Amino acid sequence: MNTQWLPTHTIYRRIIDAPDRAAKEQLFREGFGPLFEAMQQSAPHMPVQDDVLEAARTWGLLLPEDLTHVPDALRTLEAADAWTVAEHALTSGAAKFEPYADRISLSDVTGWLLLTDPAKAEPSNKGYTGLQFPGHIVSIFDTPNTYNVPRLPGLIVHELHHLVRLGLYPWTFQTPYGVADYIVLEGMAESFAAQLYGEDVVGYYVTDIDADNLNIAKAVVQQGFEVQGDVRGYIFGDHFADQWQFEKIGMPPFGGYAVGYHVVQAYLRRTGKSVEEATFVPSDEIVAESGYFS
Repeated sequence: MNTQWLPTHTIYRRIIDAPDRAAKEQLFREGFGPLFEAMQQSAPHMPVQDDVLEAARTWGLLLPEDLTHVPDALRTLEAADAWTVAEHALTSGAAKFEPYADRISLSDVTGWLLLTDPAKAEPSNKGYTGLQFPGHIVSIFDTPNTYNVPRLPGLIVHELHHLVRLGLYPWTFQTPYGVADYIVLEGMAESFAAQLYGEDVVGYYVTDIDADNLNIAKAVVQQGFEVQGDVRGYIFGDHFADQWQFEKIGMPPFGGYAVGYHVVQAYLRRTGKSVEEATFVPSDEIVAESGYFS
């Protein structure tokens, strides 16, 4: 697996140093255009956004007109050597799958670290988030701090694991995921982060749920195992239902993440497998052998 982590901090610095808005916009398009072009190619069914700035605005990214001075987020991440940390995490995560190279389809991964406007950020994300699409990992910070910056390596390998697993078990309109598939996808990705970097990197979407709400989430998941298609409510919870337009089902915030993590952890304990080995196991088998719902 070939990996590269792009030095987007140097792109931001060049934009900041540019003499006028036109120059800033040109540098922004040159630097971040390849990301949005690749994203569009990976999801041709999505609405086409004709301009890089238009696409960046919908994401809430810091725009050329925002980059007239060095933002606090950039200073904080540079002080933490975040781009070196990210590159090492991506390389280390990829190395774990080298023994399985002949069984996975993922060959090239490019990483991006982007800055978003704190005023436009989702508060429940605690200042950071991540996503992936074929061949790319994107880590996004609006307010880097002592909570989320140490979790950057875990965030990266979480998204890397998604790329590997989704290559083995694709999620498409033709092959929709069910509830078990989705909770295992998230639980295994976060278990990969914990395996590489320890439980201290496990995110709020697993750790912040209390025992009572975890039991509620467990019951909601168990009752929804036959559901397929749009199963976001079983992962993100009712908190996002109005914003993302899906049905409320009584799920606590991020309940599916937490349940998925505990399912995978139980499976790993009972089988003695590593996350890499478990990556090739179907979701229904993981759920059944975990004993978590027994």
